[in-house]
Amino acid sequence: MTTLIASREQTPYSDTTASMQPDPEARHNGGDASESFAQRFPIESARCATASVEGDWVPDREQSVVPQDQAALCKRCDGRATCLLWALAGDEEGYWAGTTTKDREQMRAIGREDIDTADWLQRMARNTDGALHEPGKGGISQYRKNCRCMECRSANTKRRAAERARRAAAA
Repeated sequence: MTTLIASREQTPYSDTTASMQPDPEARHNGGDASESFAQRFPIESARCATASVEGDWVPDREQSVVPQDQAALCKRCDGRATCLLWALAGDEEGYWAGTTTKDREQMRAIGREDIDTADWLQRMARNTDGALHEPGKGGISQYRKNCRCMECRSANTKRRAAERARRAAAA
């Protein structure tokens, strides 16, 4: 590995390397990063750049779901796919493209890095947020144990509707 570094120091930049620079006349400057790494996200076109919403995009402690106002803003943004790719490539922290840092880690782990997967992960997080059980294992018994996830609340709603229908039929 030491010989590789030494050979890099002795080898001048070739025309191929120079063509990768943003300015063909630019050359590497003694170890400093070139301007090609200083590209900025085209934030001017993103909805989050112009709209005011409550909350931080990069909070000290992220929630398991993107806050509702921010999620709604992201869903309407034309640059959402680009934003997601930017966050994935840069290993960014915070809420990007309607995802959390944890969502993007899961996306990398399963090898699916697209908006549909992002939305699916957020739906799952919203449905199981605060759940006292595994996804798909909720129901009225879990609701009685004080689980208030969407799955258990839905089971309770259905049970109560069935009880009201039985009472109405008996009356």
